[in-house]
Amino acid sequence: MSDNQMSDNQMSTIEMPEPSKRGESVLLRFPVEADRDAFVALRQASREHLERWEPIPPSGPDPFGPGCFDREINNHNTEREQRWLIIEQSTNSIVGKITLGNIERGPFNNGRFGYWLGAGFEGKGYMLEALTLAVRHAFTPMAEGGLGLHRVNANIMPSNGRSRAVLERVGFVKEGYSEKYLQIRGVYEDHERWAMTVESIAEPRLAR
Repeated sequence: MSDNQMSDNQMSTIEMPEPSKRGESVLLRFPVEADRDAFVALRQASREHLERWEPIPPSGPDPFGPGCFDREINNHNTEREQRWLIIEQSTNSIVGKITLGNIERGPFNNGRFGYWLGAGFEGKGYMLEALTLAVRHAFTPMAEGGLGLHRVNANIMPSNGRSRAVLERVGFVKEGYSEKYLQIRGVYEDHERWAMTVESIAEPRLAR
């Protein structure tokens, strides 16, 4: 993984709106326009670190370019998607992002997670805490302010050991393996399929 670090001016502090989910080290909240510069700076500083894992569209805006924040603002809170910035509480700085997308209601009542941390922020436990918060919110009943989902899933490349370790610790279970599942840097890569259901919140790792 890349050892790139953000410079002091890139890790600019953002005045935070009321957080939606708070842990010990990080909080999750929706993006706001004031986050644009810091978000773009983090993406650009982390390009080498993230390109090996992210599906890059063959056409359209550069997902690491100046316009990459537009999608976050436009789709951060819809019926089909929830996009949260991961904020390091000690500095109020953006360190990554979690998306819960492809939300389907009805009998399926499912959503799919995607997530990343910027270069230099791995190994601090931030993603474990952030994903735990996101899963707990996904499973919390709508009457209590959550999304009321029954099932969530995430797909990862077999070589992504850090991501696998996070999923296992949160409580996801490996359900299957899909060959040539998703295009990464022009190559269709195999992916493991992981998931968990609301019944899993009885486990100690997701206890409130």
